[in-house]
Amino acid sequence: MKTKDIPPFGVRMSAELKGLLAKRAKENDRSMNSEIVQILKKALSDEGKRE
Repeated sequence: MKTKDIPPFGVRMSAELKGLLAKRAKENDRSMNSEIVQILKKALSDEGKRE
């Protein structure tokens, strides 16, 4: 699936969390969106391993 085919999904977060996310994304040379996707994928994968 191409990125342009994925509808946007807004997320509300505190300025503090957004800052932490921006810092982490920069450290990993990713966009904030890509960083969020990676974090969610890992969290869901880890959750599946516990079940």
